[in-house]
Amino acid sequence: MFIRNADQNDLTAITSLLEQLFSIEADFDFDAEKHQAALTHIIQETDCACIVAANNQNQVIGVCTAQWVYSTATGNKSAWIEDMVIDQAYRGQGIGQKLLNHIIEWCQQAGCGRAQLVYDLENTAAIEFYRKQDFKKTQLGVFSIPLHISNS
Repeated sequence: MFIRNADQNDLTAITSLLEQLFSIEADFDFDAEKHQAALTHIIQETDCACIVAANNQNQVIGVCTAQWVYSTATGNKSAWIEDMVIDQAYRGQGIGQKLLNHIIEWCQQAGCGRAQLVYDLENTAAIEFYRKQDFKKTQLGVFSIPLHISNS
């Protein structure tokens, strides 16, 4: 098993992993077409975004994404880590830690002074995993509002 940057050839496998993730996250609905479009943008935006994949015998078994923004709070770049998921058949083998280490290394190389993520409040396995990786819970909550964009 090794960790590498994902590419366009991985879209189908990554989308399948996202289906597993979104099946346990109440705030998101699975839509393969939308997810693949977003993944394509992330793959192409290598200066501000990254997708890493865990590969085992030519099969993508895990994925994690990160994108950075400028943070006025820290005065430098801050990374948002998202879409961390390991195929159910491979969980509990340390793959998530390797993926996260790889994506954090990318964040550091991109000049990010902080990495943050959101998690489903009922995903106790994820909460425990991130705590073990030294992520600290903050006092910040998350609000979301859907924005309607035109395609013109």
